[in-house]
Amino acid sequence: MTKWETIFAQNRVIPQHIQRWKHGSGDTVGYQIVLGTLDGIPSRQAASDESSEAQYQLHLSFFDVTYHHFFGRTWKSFIKPMKTVTGQTSKVFFNEIVYFHTSLNDPGIVVVVEVISITRRRDGMKQESSCGFGLMRLFTSQAEEEPGNQQRRLTLYHGSPRALLHPAFKDLAELNRHMMLIEKSHLQYSVRTHSALKEVSHLLPPNILVSGSVRIPGLIQGRDETGDSLRKPHLQKTTTWYLDRLYLLLYPSLEKFEEELLALINNDCFLKGHSIDGTTVVIQERRLHIGVHNGWGFVQQPQVVVVVPEARMISTQSTLSLKKKPINNQSSSTQALVLRSRIRLPEMVSDPGFSIVFQLEYVFCLPSGVSQPSATMLSNASYMRMIRWASWNPLLNPGSSEVTLALQGGPRPNPCNNFVYKIPPNNMSSDEVRDKYSFFFPFLMGSFHN
Repeated sequence: MTKWETIFAQNRVIPQHIQRWKHGSGDTVGYQIVLGTLDGIPSRQAASDESSEAQYQLHLSFFDVTYHHFFGRTWKSFIKPMKTVTGQTSKVFFNEIVYFHTSLNDPGIVVVVEVISITRRRDGMKQESSCGFGLMRLFTSQAEEEPGNQQRRLTLYHGSPRALLHPAFKDLAELNRHMMLIEKSHLQYSVRTHSALKEVSHLLPPNILVSGSVRIPGLIQGRDETGDSLRKPHLQKTTTWYLDRLYLLLYPSLEKFEEELLALINNDCFLKGHSIDGTTVVIQERRLHIGVHNGWGFVQQPQVVVVVPEARMISTQSTLSLKKKPINNQSSSTQALVLRSRIRLPEMVSDPGFSIVFQLEYVFCLPSGVSQPSATMLSNASYMRMIRWASWNPLLNPGSSEVTLALQGGPRPNPCNNFVYKIPPNNMSSDEVRDKYSFFFPFLMGSFHN
């Protein structure tokens, strides 16, 4: 796996509830959560006769009380030992800072904090147990009021955060009625705004809890002893890249590929009752989304360009002599999709965690003259389907001016978080896949920018 593929695989997240998406989102605001001391771990959780002395870890996750929905990803603290002072309750000193930015200024959005006990059994296996959880309230009912900087105490409850998904739990006010409080146990913390995240919000998607020590491509690692790159963030220099003369090849040919694609889509419409008097959908447009991705998300909104069959490009531009170049010894009769313009990408960074992501999308519609389906059928006259995608880091081909990329498809994770058209047949070798489903383009590198 490339460095980008590793970072992308490690940073997949659960999106917020669909109703939140429908309501839209405005500008995000940066915050930091300062985790302090955990006081009063119950003695029955603190030790076991059959395991080593327990250490502790905090797990933090976003939870939408309104829609009973966990989202984002779970952040985990460093593992810390428990310290006991005679005459005082047991304590665990975490002293960590967690960062995030969000547009969700809603009292129904909370952070679930779970305390985890970690021990080693006699056979050497690690064992994790939940010691309880609490709900960290980020926002009040006053939309204009910001979280304060004062120290707060988070009370803890017995049980697992999964209890929040029970239908009986509908409001934060009902928590004490349904859950048992852990007496003399609490976590000290504070929540405050962190305006410095504004300048790096394009590198870190919203609603993700992160430590300042985590690697985020595009950020210079912190220079102090903590390695915190988000306290006072500094950006890496950007590089402008240009892509042109781009070809897309689809197996076994563009004509056969699109013929099978249309047959499957029309059959799917028929089975779902979306077809109208035998009318079939047609391809309206072929689009290519091109964006720079740092493993966490797209640095800027991907550019969307139209690609056309090479034969159509030749026929519509008779004055242009387009020389067809055979690729990987393929027949010159193989038709390609061609990009007619040059792409400029000023947001690239010379970092192995960056990649240029290509997403091939087809737009389908009913033939002209056919009325739009009813509300029970297709909701729009045109609709889109993601067909293939690929990623590429220019640093992997430092001495080459021409690049060929294998296109990917099927139900595997992808940066657009969409279903993608089926993968090539299983009996095709990797070389065949690279030859038949591929991009080909020369590329040019531009200048450096601050």
